[in-house]
Amino acid sequence: MNRDSKVSRNPKIVARELGAPQGAVLLHLETGAYHGLNPVGFVVWELIDDRRTVADLVDGVRDRIKNAPPEVDQDVMKFLEAALARDLILVE
Repeated sequence: MNRDSKVSRNPKIVARELGAPQGAVLLHLETGAYHGLNPVGFVVWELIDDRRTVADLVDGVRDRIKNAPPEVDQDVMKFLEAALARDLILVE
């Protein structure tokens, strides 16, 4: 995965927001596994669609998070790598 990779949600995932500032929980319908998201992870999740690249997601997080830290690029990439490993997202 690189900055130009397109990211989409796995259609087998259902998300439920827990309310600010708690984040969200994802359910993988095929495995039955639940995955918790902190508020920033939920921001990334909300931004994911079939058209956005990793770079677009980083920019979106920077736009939504006031005073985003300089390492937000690495944080978003770590989140996406973990989400990919858990089959929560698809990457092209």
